[in-house]
Amino acid sequence: MPRDFLTHGKRKAPEPLEGNIPVVVMALTSVWGILLVGSLPFHSRLADHDAEWWIGSCGAGVLLGLYGLWFVRRRETAALRRAADATTPARGNGGVGPTETGTTSPENHPDDDAHPQHRD
Repeated sequence: MPRDFLTHGKRKAPEPLEGNIPVVVMALTSVWGILLVGSLPFHSRLADHDAEWWIGSCGAGVLLGLYGLWFVRRRETAALRRAADATTPARGNGGVGPTETGTTSPENHPDDDAHPQHRD
C-alpha cells in the first residue's frame, strides 16, 4: 500500500522524524507509571464516582509502554545487525560463485573468453 493512499496523491506524507525513540517511549511509560502510582491512593474516591477506569487506563499505559520499549529495542538491534551485515563482505565463498542474492560474482560470471564455443 503506498504511503499516500489517504491523500490520493494530492500531497506527500512527511518524512519520519529522527530521534532517540527508546528514550521517548521510556519517558512516556514513566509518565503513565507516575499517574498510576498517583491515582492509587484515590481508589475509593474514584470508585465512589464510578471512575476506576482511570487506574486501569494508567496500568494499560504502563504495560503497553513496556511492550513498546521491548519492541523498539528489538527493532533497533535488528537494524544495527542489518547495517553491520551490509558493511561486512560476504564470507564463505571467497568471492567466487553465487552470492547470497543468488547472482554470480564478477569473478565467476561467464563471458566470451571463458566459453569460446558460444561465439558466432
